[in-house]
Amino acid sequence: MMKRQFNRMRQQLSHPNISGRALETAEYLTEDLLQIEQRIEPAKRAAHNVHKRLVACLQGPYGADMEKRVKKLSLMSLSVTMAESFKELDTDSSLGKALEMSCFIEGMLAKILAEFELTLEREVLQPLNKLSEEELPTILKHKKNLQKHIMDWNTIKSRLNQASKNSSNSISAGPGPTASSAAIKLENLKEEEEEMKRRVEQSKVGGNCVMDSSFPPKKSPFLIPER
Repeated sequence: MMKRQFNRMRQQLSHPNISGRALETAEYLTEDLLQIEQRIEPAKRAAHNVHKRLVACLQGPYGADMEKRVKKLSLMSLSVTMAESFKELDTDSSLGKALEMSCFIEGMLAKILAEFELTLEREVLQPLNKLSEEELPTILKHKKNLQKHIMDWNTIKSRLNQASKNSSNSISAGPGPTASSAAIKLENLKEEEEEMKRRVEQSKVGGNCVMDSSFPPKKSPFLIPER
């Protein structure tokens, strides 16, 4: 008990912004995982906001393949217009030659831009979206489950302590129906407390495994590098 209180005090001093329910959850995380856990919400918001703004910057339709993307680009529309225009002109005229050359250049630029945006989607947008919509919400779900199990466990422990006192008082008063009932209730609460403790441990292991697999502690983007 004293060790647990000492650990809680140490964590509160190390992480002054943690309090209440979050502090109870923090007791079951390692220092690296605790540091990651404290940065999940800001990281989720950052990934979501950056993804949204980057999508808005795309000139081609998000999620389209190369062919469809090129057709929708303004550069390609301009290239097509130039191609149609120089066909009506004398091919030896200065304007006709300028339009023909410009049509070719605009078409190349459209393809380069489309390739860049496809790479951006694959290398940046898709990982950001997976991070904000899948990986981090999964970690937050495990965190919420752990908090709930800890609260339920603490409630049962309080009831168990009270039942233990009542049982001791009943035994002191002498054998009888009251003492027997108090003893049965005490045993049932002990079983409930053990079951809830098991659930807390399972939830803790599950949450730690998810964070470890998604963000190995030594390589996590959420850790502050040591100087």
